[in-house]
Amino acid sequence: MNGDHGGPSAAPQDRLLRAADRQDPDRRSLFLEVLARLAHPTVLLLGVYLLVVGLHHPGGGFIAGLVAGLGLVLRRLAGGPEELAAATPAPAGLLLGLGLLLVSGYAAVGVVVADELLAGTVWSLDAGFLGTVEVPSSLVFELGTALVVVGLTLDVLRTLGADEPSDEDAEEAA
Repeated sequence: MNGDHGGPSAAPQDRLLRAADRQDPDRRSLFLEVLARLAHPTVLLLGVYLLVVGLHHPGGGFIAGLVAGLGLVLRRLAGGPEELAAATPAPAGLLLGLGLLLVSGYAAVGVVVADELLAGTVWSLDAGFLGTVEVPSSLVFELGTALVVVGLTLDVLRTLGADEPSDEDAEEAA
């Protein structure tokens, strides 16, 4: 036994959040970073659950979008604007546009097919050993609503963080 316990390199090198190293060390909160790392996937899973369950019970696209948006708020608080950018693979405008396209497309298809705005149906799918799964067409509408809410939340978070000085601005001021 040589007494070498690995030194500093034995510590894990993974960051808690993707963009945490770009944030000012004085403004970082380890507790909030750990909370965001643990809670964010759970919050997103809860949002998906609310989206699917909301088709038959209270909930749905709006609630799912709010819950997923809260996950983004948590990431923004924990890691700053850089973490928010790293946590979202799509820009807010794309999410808003895709959501509006799904909602308006669903309404238009209802008018064309059934002469009724927002008309829907239920599709029965054979899911093998799970049996028959019934999927309401309103899932398209609810998904569009969730995308609109998440896109709007993302846009508001990016707008609210736009006035924060960057590291380059702080260096120029010094």
